[in-house]
Amino acid sequence: MNTSEARELLDHAEATSRRAASFSLAWLCYIALCAGGAITALGVAYANVTDTSPFPAWMAGGLWILIGVTFTAVTSTISPPVRRGFNSRWSIMIAVWVVAWLIVSVLNSHFTLGHGIALSAAFMSLAILGPLWEIVAVKKS
Repeated sequence: MNTSEARELLDHAEATSRRAASFSLAWLCYIALCAGGAITALGVAYANVTDTSPFPAWMAGGLWILIGVTFTAVTSTISPPVRRGFNSRWSIMIAVWVVAWLIVSVLNSHFTLGHGIALSAAFMSLAILGPLWEIVAVKKS
């Protein structure tokens, strides 16, 4: 290997590590929030259809949301600085999550199984779209 090839490999390694370090771990926490929303939406809909208590659904979903919130707080304090634009992407995705969560929280007594499945799919779509948006932004820079 000659000097120019070595320099090229070092430059590639540096660029790769820079991109990897700029992806915020907060998106993994966002996925946990979305999982909590999906579990709750589907569980509450199932409870409505079967005329059982929705308490287990609220507990299971609530635990995932608690995990997401807790780890968001932890990762925001220990993560390296995030890529420019992260705060706006994060704020938009959290706002969309809050709207979906308000639908689950307020309208849950009217859910059919179809509503639960649709809202669960919406939460899972958010779990994919948020991190994917961040990946695209990191790759562009």
